[in-house]
Amino acid sequence: MKAIVSGATKGIGKAITLALAGKGYDLGLGARNLEELNFLRKEIQALYPDIEVITKSVDFSQKHETRNFAETFLHHWGDIDILVNNVGVYEEDNLDNLNENDLMKMFNVNFFSAMRLTQPFLPEFKKRKSGHIINICSVLSKKVRKKAVSYSLSKQALYGYTKILRNELRNYDVKVTAILPGSTNTASWDGLDAPVDEFVQPEDVANGVLMAIQSNGLVEEFEIKPINPKH
Repeated sequence: MKAIVSGATKGIGKAITLALAGKGYDLGLGARNLEELNFLRKEIQALYPDIEVITKSVDFSQKHETRNFAETFLHHWGDIDILVNNVGVYEEDNLDNLNENDLMKMFNVNFFSAMRLTQPFLPEFKKRKSGHIINICSVLSKKVRKKAVSYSLSKQALYGYTKILRNELRNYDVKVTAILPGSTNTASWDGLDAPVDEFVQPEDVANGVLMAIQSNGLVEEFEIKPINPKH
């Protein structure tokens, strides 16, 4: 079994990576920081020495780098079982300071990275008639946070793309799941005044991913929020 995780070294991505390692998946991991990738690889191999862990430094906001990342694993493995589009960035803005450049930066990471990483694997998924795509969306995929307009729009685009994928791929027995976390205790909140201890924890999201993967049925989406409705 083989799985790819984008944004694998921190927060939700790291929690999902460790959860998949615990289930025996060989792993293809991508993030920008090579040192953090190497540390994570050593951590996994110390716990699970029989697992193959391949790491590659990549800026998922860049089209060429993202496609090269996908091609690396297509050439090495030929096919995969699980694709987790997790990489993302959170920044706050509002309608008064919204500008096109910042919006495109947010879309490149939160939406286009998933589309560009997914597309090269679709022919093999369809040919094999198996596989599972997990897209880490957000509760803001369904609503808007006035202080995070660009983020909300980018995650709504990802959610829409996820639904289109699901509609297309279910005819090939390929599963597509949207994970919609509420405020989650990740590095995205660094420097912001936020009660992260009250937030959803990355391991909670990883448990949702495992539930979706292990289900005999199709978990179309999984939404998890902090208990406190203010978050």
